[in-house]
Amino acid sequence: MNGKRLIQFSLIFVVLVASFATVTRAEASSSCPSVYYVQKGDWLAKIARKCGVSLSSLYAANPWTSYTKYIYPGQAINIPGGYDSGGAYCGPGYDSYGSYYVVCRGDTLGGIAMYYGVTVNYLQWRNGIANANRIYAGQLIRP
Repeated sequence: MNGKRLIQFSLIFVVLVASFATVTRAEASSSCPSVYYVQKGDWLAKIARKCGVSLSSLYAANPWTSYTKYIYPGQAINIPGGYDSGGAYCGPGYDSYGSYYVVCRGDTLGGIAMYYGVTVNYLQWRNGIANANRIYAGQLIRP
């Protein structure tokens, strides 16, 4: 009888130890950067499929989708589980719509305006920026 109890106790002990073993948690990762800029012909489901995330998680990462589903080229979309570019995707660029500038940390609207040879007021008007002192890293600005 004692031998059976010892074996039962050992098996229970082994199962408990195995259940408390270090478990690595798989985190969702995406093939897109944490901020994706909408291209011509994109829609939310297409972006979700392209970036390898679920549509519901894309909605959750972009709360504005609760009141509108419309997107437009150049709009910044947050991608859940997207890789952090580490600031690599900031600065001037060019696409099928013309020139653009992705704001880097520490940039000012005045500096961007000077770079393109336009006024701050023009950039505010062109990009719908209400306060020239409130731009953020990763924001897309069209000159």
